[in-house]
Amino acid sequence: MLTSIVDIGDNPVDNFFRRILAVLVLTLFLGAFGASAASAQDQFGGFQEFIDRGSIKPFARDLGAVLGAATFHSGRSLGFSGFDVGVRSGVVFSPDSNDRAMRGRGVGVFALPFVQAEIGLPFSLDGFIRGVSYQGVTVAGGGLRYALSKASDKPLKPQFLASWSGHSVAHKDFSASHIGFNIVTSVQYKMLNPYFGLGLDRTRVVVRAIPKVDPTMQGLEESVVVPRATLGVSMRPKPYLYLHGAVTYTNRRPGIDTGLGIRF
Repeated sequence: MLTSIVDIGDNPVDNFFRRILAVLVLTLFLGAFGASAASAQDQFGGFQEFIDRGSIKPFARDLGAVLGAATFHSGRSLGFSGFDVGVRSGVVFSPDSNDRAMRGRGVGVFALPFVQAEIGLPFSLDGFIRGVSYQGVTVAGGGLRYALSKASDKPLKPQFLASWSGHSVAHKDFSASHIGFNIVTSVQYKMLNPYFGLGLDRTRVVVRAIPKVDPTMQGLEESVVVPRATLGVSMRPKPYLYLHGAVTYTNRRPGIDTGLGIRF
């Protein structure tokens, strides 16, 4: 059914992109499953009870893994006056082995959803904002993208852009900030748009509560920088409608980025 929607034929290139489409469907399924599993519990509820000095940085790496997720789904810029609005999610399949704040709580799969809006700006720039209030944590963020190549929908023509994102996080037990930077490339083939990104996430966590394990940790802050790799595909079954899914690897952990929205 999906292959008929995107009009995939029978030549070798079409067969290759049919496999990509199958991977996209599987990725979206896994992302939905992971997000639903994460929503069944308070992922951050064990911070005050289980955090200790050795687990602040691992917690920051895990938090940064979902904050930096799904900030892009193409190497093509929107172009001036373009508009994009949708929902995103970042899913990681297991916390860091030293993240006692999550593991002590029994968290396995964890995730964050976002509502995101984007607009094409002059000078080859796109801007976006996003945020969520979820399980006691409030996230506000946004960023900019700069097109490194002229926007084009020519089949198999590579597109490149640089993407920057930033987030502020508030929770009753901690606060955090995040900065991410990625270089992204993609190609367009019919209704499919495979994309690949490499980048870095810097995440800073500040302890606000009085930890039960070590009360002297209140006010302690730690920062980490972690590389990220993303490989995904976006599909547009309608000119204005898209969905995307990607496999990510950050903090030595696999994850999933997913999203859907409308784009003009």
